[in-house]
Amino acid sequence: MGTHIDCFIPKEKDYPIEEIKQKLKNVFDRLKPEYLHLEKHGTFTENVNGKWWISLIPAENGNPEYITGEGDSFSIDIYDKTICIGSVERFSSLYFEDRNISKELFKILLELSNEFRSSDKVLIGAGGFGETDIVGDIAIYGGDFEQICNKMKELNGIPATDLTELSGLNAKSWYLKK
Repeated sequence: MGTHIDCFIPKEKDYPIEEIKQKLKNVFDRLKPEYLHLEKHGTFTENVNGKWWISLIPAENGNPEYITGEGDSFSIDIYDKTICIGSVERFSSLYFEDRNISKELFKILLELSNEFRSSDKVLIGAGGFGETDIVGDIAIYGGDFEQICNKMKELNGIPATDLTELSGLNAKSWYLKK
């Protein structure tokens, strides 16, 4: 399920690029062992070094301005009302413990999102195969967190409220903490 992970959070304030870089560095400094664990055991994480490139993408061709960046197999896109944090690791890595990265991956995603929010609101979904494409477009074009949650419910049903609900016979396809 899914080729990558998308994590959406509400955007609670504007961030200058230097502050974004500092926040991302803060997470790396706190969780360096977890990042190194992903590098060693993850399928796609490599060359972990704590460095991110961040760019302001100007509005053009009907697309709004936003900030984007990548580092250590993670990405960040900061839109008008929401932030999307992504990971190149497979969504199933969050709940298949035999892959040996679920705890570290979830911890990094939560810590990255914690740096950019004061609320508890977090939505984690399987990117790729169209599962978060539509809500990603909602985020790009100014949709807020509630609109994204409502569309995910419409498209994918009731969310998991615990990672254990992502696997098994009655598995949910996305996670939501509000």
